[in-house]
Amino acid sequence: MLIAFVSLQGSPGVSTAVSALTWVWPRHAVMAECDPTGAQALDVFDPDGSHGRPSVFEVLAQARSMPLHRAMSSQLLVLPDGTARHQVLPGARSPQEAESLDWRRLTDLFVELETVDVLADCGRVRAGGAPYAVITGAALLVLVVTNSRSSLRKLASSLEVLREETGRAGDDLALLVVDPDPRTHQRFPHREIADQFAAEGVPMAGWLPWDPAGAAQFTNLHRPGRRFETSPLLTTARKAAEEIGRRAVRHVR
Repeated sequence: MLIAFVSLQGSPGVSTAVSALTWVWPRHAVMAECDPTGAQALDVFDPDGSHGRPSVFEVLAQARSMPLHRAMSSQLLVLPDGTARHQVLPGARSPQEAESLDWRRLTDLFVELETVDVLADCGRVRAGGAPYAVITGAALLVLVVTNSRSSLRKLASSLEVLREETGRAGDDLALLVVDPDPRTHQRFPHREIADQFAAEGVPMAGWLPWDPAGAAQFTNLHRPGRRFETSPLLTTARKAAEEIGRRAVRHVR
């Protein structure tokens, strides 16, 4: 099952959101870094390079001499969550490298994996080199939006165009709201946001809290403390993961 995650502008929290969801995903899951602006997982989870330089680019290079699914397996980095069921496929090292990838072939691979759910961080949906094959091929497309007036307004005004660009005509689209720093942004009640976008045919699948300490474990060097597993970010992400997974299953082709 393939689930794609995007934002409209600047990818506010997409990578952190997908990382957190993969960490708590109830099934075997792979976070695929498909954002054309570059990867960050290796800097977070393997800063000393002990696992070499695995990447989505190397998957296709290795596939010249072995089956594609084996090539992917050789490039996965296991997340240190203690389950051995959650992994990362590091992304391209540059936009130029991302543009050279056969995203259609990779999408077919992601979709064909029967026992693994692929959570694809696709970054900004309108960025140059955006992996549209992944975005359009996913069972569910999750829009990650900041809980702020400007971000919500931008999303509401762009929904029709976004549906056309991504081929989403039904309810195979969902919303994930990320709360910003309350000191700098006015935040809206989640129920109010859910009602607004439900009227537009986009259900809200969950939200993630403002938790800079928890988020730092997915954006900076991963050195979690004892309270990481019960952090607000992961506690809320577990609920969102269940709902996103439930909605995605409905649209598996």
